[in-house]
Amino acid sequence: MLWRQDAEKQVPVTVVSGVKYQGFVGKVDHTEFYLGITVYAVRCTLGLEVGMSSALRILIGVVVVVLVALGIYWILGRGGTDEGSGAPAEVVEVPTEVPTPSLEERLSERLKGTTLAGSDAIVREMMAALSSQPEVVVWLANEDLVRRFVASVNLVSEGKSPRSQLEFLKPKGRFSVDRRGEGWVTNQKGFRRYNTVAEAFTGLDVEGAVRVFSELEPLIDEAQREIAPPGVSFRMTLKKAINHLLAVPVLQSDPPLDLKVVTYSYQDPSIEGLSEAQKQLLRMGPENVMRVQAKLRELEAGLGL
Repeated sequence: MLWRQDAEKQVPVTVVSGVKYQGFVGKVDHTEFYLGITVYAVRCTLGLEVGMSSALRILIGVVVVVLVALGIYWILGRGGTDEGSGAPAEVVEVPTEVPTPSLEERLSERLKGTTLAGSDAIVREMMAALSSQPEVVVWLANEDLVRRFVASVNLVSEGKSPRSQLEFLKPKGRFSVDRRGEGWVTNQKGFRRYNTVAEAFTGLDVEGAVRVFSELEPLIDEAQREIAPPGVSFRMTLKKAINHLLAVPVLQSDPPLDLKVVTYSYQDPSIEGLSEAQKQLLRMGPENVMRVQAKLRELEAGLGL
């Protein structure tokens, strides 16, 4: 046992066959320890240590065999690791966060530099090519077209009427009824007021509409983020709105109405229980409902919703 001056205190150091082991300081290298002890024992067995009897050398020889076996187990079986190193830590791959492309990066070449607020001109140009209806040109003269479209779809998906965003689509004339027995029914001529809107919508070229939607989608998503909760994409909202309108029944007969103060309500609770958006479509009449729903299915399939 030797002593080594270490800073302000002495630390005992064990020396075995030229290998030093510090006491009370640091961690012992077990591989070197076993090698040192083994070398020392071999020297004893060979009689290199002075004054050692033959019996003692035999005893130490047995110890050598045990130590060598333990050393082989420690070095090979444990991989030469120090005590307390334990099993290798599990490697956990952290997924690399992919940055969300900016609006400018998502826009097509012809839309480069277009902002949501300044998109009306290009939207009018793209939409006018999808329909030959002259009324469409008049409707497209309105402003904030992308935001209006997105807001309307969100309202319908919630069962609300999109009237506030699409006031320019309001048909001419007033809702009228006919007396039948003790009650009232919708005047069949009133359904014709919606024919222009129905024809403009059902006359859209689906393939062209899908192309325009895909090209405008970055702007549409931008408008969606302004009003929708986080994580609710426009495609999700559009699918919900379409399914909501597809649930409107196609009535085979005129449902009786009840007169309220200045409005009418459906006597059938299953019809009166429809949402505002659904009853808005219902007022277009059964023929227009079928045509609009057929086009909605085409668009839903074309967009892959």
